[in-house]
Amino acid sequence: MGRTEWCWKAFLPEGSDRDHPAANVFGPKSGGISGVKFPKCLVFIGGFDPLKDWQKKYCEGMKKNGKNLKMIEYPKAIHSFYLVPELPESRLFINEFRNFIYFG
Repeated sequence: MGRTEWCWKAFLPEGSDRDHPAANVFGPKSGGISGVKFPKCLVFIGGFDPLKDWQKKYCEGMKKNGKNLKMIEYPKAIHSFYLVPELPESRLFINEFRNFIYFG
């Protein structure tokens, strides 16, 4: 079993798949989120992140459902780029995140 598969199995209720509403809020088993109160959201996407298409779909779905969301893309960033302080995008991330928390 791969690492990501193990994470899904550990996160989701036994017998569930990745279409469980907790994992796929816009999937076929979801009850919808239009009536769910969400705080404002901030999503960072790296251009070289293998999950970027999923992240963009999530952002589109949130906006389509009227949620307050800000999406920031760093075209040259990798997955989890913010964990590597030597990358210039990491510093940008910290500044954007701080501004989002303190100034909205």
